This record gives sequence, structure tokens and C-alpha cells, in this order.
Amino acid sequence: MSYRKITQLFFLFFIFSTTCYCQSNWKLLYENDSEGNAVEGKLEDLIQAIRDGEEIRIYWNSQSSKEDLTYVEHGAHAKFTTIMNSPNGQFVTAQIDPIMGQTPSFDEAHVLLKENLQWVMIAHSNGKQDTMMRNLKTGEILGHKISQRGTKWFVLE
Repeated sequence: MSYRKITQLFFLFFIFSTTCYCQSNWKLLYENDSEGNAVEGKLEDLIQAIRDGEEIRIYWNSQSSKEDLTYVEHGAHAKFTTIMNSPNGQFVTAQIDPIMGQTPSFDEAHVLLKENLQWVMIAHSNGKQDTMMRNLKTGEILGHKISQRGTKWFVLE
């Protein structure tokens, strides 16, 4: 086989593998507002995706209480999902891997890591969001907060 043929085959393999295996397309499957109302999609489709073992990614944002145009946006892979049937209806949750704590500094335009602090979150399709911060050295829980927040739920196409 000629050098030119080998080069062409390598190039075709590279394009194929890059297109098929390296790119991922996330599709918005469901979105709920802070009250748990559907904004887009159907909760049943999200539940079925979880039952089918689909990879789930979530998105949420946090707005500054001081200024409407000051906010941060977050996205994370769901590490653990739950489908729950309750007296108040069916909903799902997604827990993310714990991360090092961080604080956005809007005035200085950067995000600062918090030393020895770990943060974890569970998003709920009913609008609730449960967050917890703990000291990594002592294990002490420094904050545990439930808030209302909208969430976007994505699946890998």
C-alpha cells in the first residue's frame, strides 16, 4: 500500500472517529421552573430516560440579589438520579459529585475557590434544590440549605 493511501485512510479514520466518538450532543429533554412547573418537555420523558440508563446533565443559574444582570450559570453531570412517587406527585432528583467550594466575585470578575470546603447539591424537578457545605478537615457541616430553583435536564443524543 502506498504512503498516500495510508495517509488517506488515516485521515478518514481520524475524521470518522472525531465526528462519531469525540463530539457529544446534549439535548434539552425537560425544564422545570422554581415552582416545579414544566417549562419545556415532559417529566415522563425524563423519567423514562433515567429508567433507560441515559446519561443526564443538569443546568441551573443563580442570580445576585443586588442586581438583575449579575448571575452565574452552572452545569454538571448527574452522578446519582432518583425517581420518587410521593403523595404530592412524581418527581426526579439528580445529585452531582461534590466539588471544592467556590465563591463568585462579581466585582473582580472571577471565581475564588474556598479552601477546605466541599459543596454538593441535589436538584429536584419539583423546583427544590438541596445544597450542603462541609469542612473537609473536620467533617463539620457548615451549611445545609433548601431553596427553590429552576433546572434544565439534558440527555446525551
